[in-house]
Amino acid sequence: MIRISQLKLRTDHTEEDMKNKIFHTLRLRKGTDFSFRIRRQSLDARKKPDLFYVYTVDVSVRQEKEILKRAKNSRISFVTDTGYCFRPKGREILNERPVVIGSGPAGLFCAYQLACMGYRPLLLERGASVEERIRDVNEFWEGGELKPNSNVQFGEGGAGTFSDGKLNTLVRDKMGRNEKVLEIF
Repeated sequence: MIRISQLKLRTDHTEEDMKNKIFHTLRLRKGTDFSFRIRRQSLDARKKPDLFYVYTVDVSVRQEKEILKRAKNSRISFVTDTGYCFRPKGREILNERPVVIGSGPAGLFCAYQLACMGYRPLLLERGASVEERIRDVNEFWEGGELKPNSNVQFGEGGAGTFSDGKLNTLVRDKMGRNEKVLEIF
């Protein structure tokens, strides 16, 4: 598979624009069939009001080695998609169902993994649903009334519901764990 980094397109681009950009970046021959998958997307707002998306994409195409030689670009590399695999089934026999406390990102993922392993977890959350929390948080910001069990910290989705999207901290994820978690979420 071929990975292209720093692929920059205007925010109003179409899928056809993306395909054309990949086509020209890889210097593909007319009629070459390929598919692609977006691995990362970020917003470049350094030159406001001109905004751009910057992508990392993985491209599947025949004759990758020939294309890599022809492209000769530091933003283009060959990658092997190993993908991360969690242990498919738990091996321990439990007398009771496991209990997960809190439905923030970690609690939700933990309950999900336990369920995938066949353990039927019980997920407990003391706070309100996201919809109720949004109303409660807005009331707090407008009038100052704090609801102890329904605020930015407590409730479905945890503090991550009101974060700026920084759910992950792995910069170089050679095993693919981070990507797998984000894919599941």
